[in-house]
Amino acid sequence: MTLEQELLPIVKRKTSSEIEAGTKLTDAGLDSLDVIEVAFDIEDKYKIQLPQIAGELMSFTYGDLCRLVEQQIAAKAAAID
Repeated sequence: MTLEQELLPIVKRKTSSEIEAGTKLTDAGLDSLDVIEVAFDIEDKYKIQLPQIAGELMSFTYGDLCRLVEQQIAAKAAAID
């Protein structure tokens, strides 16, 4: 399962809209509180810390979010090695 497939259910808990890589989170119907809750859920699932950029996350696409999470997972793995 890809990271995009793993993150989709977390985002879908907050919206019933179709989500694709190019879908902006706000266009999917997420408001600022929803985006923050999604970020917290992701942090809990992957035991990572997303940068404190909640304002920027509002303009992210789903693909942007996936790339950010991939970067943080890679950084965590690199810190462990």
